[in-house]
Amino acid sequence: MQLRGLERWISILRLIAYPFVFVIVAAAFYPPGAWETWAWVTTAVFGIGALGFFKLARSELGARHPFEQSLAAQVFDTMVVIGYVMVFAFERGLPVQQILYIDLAAACVRFAIPGGLVLAAISAPIVAVFEKLRANFLNAQFSWKLVAFQTGLEVLMALIVGWLVSQLAAEGARAEARADEAERLHEAERQTVAELRRLSTLRADFVSLVSHEVRTPMAAVIGSARTLQQRWRDLTGEQRDAFLALIADETGRLAALVGEVLDSSRIDAGTFSYTFGDVDLAGLVNETVASAELARESVQIASRVPPELPVVRGDPQRLRQVLTNLIDNAVKYSPEGSPVEVRAQAVNGHVTVEVADYGGGIALEDQKLIFEKFGRVRGTSAKPGTGLGLFIARAIAEAHGGTLDVSSAPGTGSTFRLELPVAR
Repeated sequence: MQLRGLERWISILRLIAYPFVFVIVAAAFYPPGAWETWAWVTTAVFGIGALGFFKLARSELGARHPFEQSLAAQVFDTMVVIGYVMVFAFERGLPVQQILYIDLAAACVRFAIPGGLVLAAISAPIVAVFEKLRANFLNAQFSWKLVAFQTGLEVLMALIVGWLVSQLAAEGARAEARADEAERLHEAERQTVAELRRLSTLRADFVSLVSHEVRTPMAAVIGSARTLQQRWRDLTGEQRDAFLALIADETGRLAALVGEVLDSSRIDAGTFSYTFGDVDLAGLVNETVASAELARESVQIASRVPPELPVVRGDPQRLRQVLTNLIDNAVKYSPEGSPVEVRAQAVNGHVTVEVADYGGGIALEDQKLIFEKFGRVRGTSAKPGTGLGLFIARAIAEAHGGTLDVSSAPGTGSTFRLELPVAR
């Protein structure tokens, strides 16, 4: 039992016992001398202490110092019990000394076997003094047998009751540990179910998105192909070229879509392949930016890359895939006419490449989502994409011993930061 809860209970027992003790003290017949005075002094101390410990057991001070509170309460209870034992030593045939058993039980409940044994050791001289007072008052012979018998009995009680208390405390601790474990398992299960539901929702959204992403280019390809088939002779050369260009663009979109799905599957299976070598990252960044500028005329891409950067160890094709994804995303989510900046620098044994845009930005709660499989920022469903690009890009960065992170806030644009270790 926890000490704080125990002291609250014992404080109630004291208040319940006080009227009974008061009646016993008032109804007793005292011999001449100070016996009655000390009986009422002890009763007054008992009453004041009972009220004080009742309040202490429910105070912040008691909550902050439970052990000290229990120790003080045990000392108080022991002193009160000793007081009554001594005061009523004159009673012939009344085993007053046995109320020490109550104090012993309290010590065992509070402090298990050590508390009981300490109380039994303290009780031995008290019982001896009690027996001496009674022998003198009643003109009887002092009996060491009574002292030895009660002390031995108290030791046995301390061992038995203390052991039971220890076992109950251990069993309570085990039950509490099992309850905590069950609660943790329940919470883990709840989180697992929530995660499974979230992943299921993401997969459903992905299937819907991919279906749309496949249907749209397929419809354009099929429509263009049928038009060319049925009206080849009626179309001018420019019209034929336009239809063929549309077919090429849309089949390119389909190929990219299939490639992302296959890449993500290989990453999950651990079969995504790399060919590592020394990579001139400055040249690779400039080439990727130049390719993106040819394909994207509506958005200006500003490159600030030093002519020389330390060589990194990596797969140039996979790193180009990461850079292309970051630049394409920046262009895709930038307002028309807004620039995209590509920066690179070497810092502390690492080369960093940053791709910054001035688009709508990404909310903090979505910044982790965008790197997950199928994850997309809410409100961007109108933009083409599968939600796999950044998942693949981060996997490639981590396979190179690097990192890929984002810094963004709504309305301030986004900066994606690729960091790679310099080749040793």
